[in-house]
Amino acid sequence: MFHTLELLSKKGHSKLISLGLSCAAVLFMSLSPHLHAADEPPARLVSVVQVEKRAISPKIMVIGSVHSRHSAELTPGVSGKLTWVQEAGVRVQAGETVAKQEQTRLKLEQAQQQALIEREKLTLKRLTREFDRLKSLMANKHASQTELDKAETERDMAQANLTLAEIKLKLILDDLARTEIKAPFNGIITARLHQAGEDIAQAEAILTMTDPDNLEIRVHAPLKHNKRVKLGDNLHVYHNSGEFEAKIRSLIPVSDIRSQTFEARIDLPLEMQDAFSVGELISLALPIAQKRLTTLVPRDAVVLRSAGAHVFKIDNENKAVKVQVKLGEGTGDWIAVTGDVSEQDRVVIRGAETLQDGQQVKLQTLPTSVELKAG
Repeated sequence: MFHTLELLSKKGHSKLISLGLSCAAVLFMSLSPHLHAADEPPARLVSVVQVEKRAISPKIMVIGSVHSRHSAELTPGVSGKLTWVQEAGVRVQAGETVAKQEQTRLKLEQAQQQALIEREKLTLKRLTREFDRLKSLMANKHASQTELDKAETERDMAQANLTLAEIKLKLILDDLARTEIKAPFNGIITARLHQAGEDIAQAEAILTMTDPDNLEIRVHAPLKHNKRVKLGDNLHVYHNSGEFEAKIRSLIPVSDIRSQTFEARIDLPLEMQDAFSVGELISLALPIAQKRLTTLVPRDAVVLRSAGAHVFKIDNENKAVKVQVKLGEGTGDWIAVTGDVSEQDRVVIRGAETLQDGQQVKLQTLPTSVELKAG
């Protein structure tokens, strides 16, 4: 009887174990989808922009420099001794005196010429009276025609001498005015080439000045590319603080045998004038070929790694697809790419850095404050 009860107890225990295992299997099967879902990365919030195709020109980078549109070496125009020269680094206004010369000799010449003019006036006055007297006598037949003609000639010569003397005085006054050298434009004295007390020649430079507020860019580029640009074209300019576009104001498509370059002068926008100094170097993108249709993506879409560059495009199931690309020419906020990217594709521009290939994404509307410049 005890043996029978023991057998019944063992059978019940086995049934309980089997029942427990069955329940555990059912529970595992019900939780399995949730455990699998937990292994998948969560959907990432990203912003996308559609790929574009535009015609752009291949470009090369050339170096340019910033120059003042007004720069001059000032000369006196008359020989003499300097009495004062303005210091270098001083800002001056147009018409302001920047150097002075000794005036003693010229003032003596002025006084001498004024005395000569008075003498010529007296001579003219005397000969005019003589001509009038002979003319009256001629009317009464008391003077000959020859005497009258002689008096008229002498009077006219005296008038001419007076005119010449007055012109000579004006020349002396002009030389006197040139002894005070004045600034031809607003600017700054950049160099003082002579000191007070030095004797200088008529065409010898005394100082140099430049206008630091009216600037332009000058660039010397390979002569073979001069047909690719024209007056009014906008070129992309790169500098330490960023980039901008500037318009070509003039072209000088003339070169020598050695340099084989042409010069372009480019207006620096007024809003950029304060950001540059005379002599500063900048880079410009110069077109070198005809425009061709190119696939463009925003620069923010490109992820740079040691293995190369790639972008993420979004497929129809809102999953990120990693695409390796080769980079080409840039234009504004966009850059040309070569790879499995087409005009209909959408590429990620926000959130791409940590995105994984095949990851589910959630699209976010691009903020209205974000503007992509076409360049």
